[in-house]
Amino acid sequence: MDDMQENTKNGEEPEYQKLNIDDTIYKTIISHKFAKRVKWEKPDERKIYSYLPGTLIKLHVKAGDKVKLGQPLLVFEAMKMLNVVKSYKDGVIREIMVKPGDKFPKNRFLLEFE
Repeated sequence: MDDMQENTKNGEEPEYQKLNIDDTIYKTIISHKFAKRVKWEKPDERKIYSYLPGTLIKLHVKAGDKVKLGQPLLVFEAMKMLNVVKSYKDGVIREIMVKPGDKFPKNRFLLEFE
């Protein structure tokens, strides 16, 4: 049973709150689940995280290397497929957090640009 059904069942008036979406204010009932959600934060564009759990097969770069847009950075195996992670920008590799043979979960911090 959601919060609104529970409040109306008890004879209470639901509590309305303001919700701002794209600079438009809405008057609505905020559910308990919505109030407890993890708020979105803009990701750090310098860091690359794994998008699948896998095993690192090969590193194409090392710390201090200059890379170009589209250049392969690393190869990892996930779900019996080889996945190539390519650079999304020109830059310099600051730090590499994994080495070949390492197993990692989804959203593991792999490497960072300067």
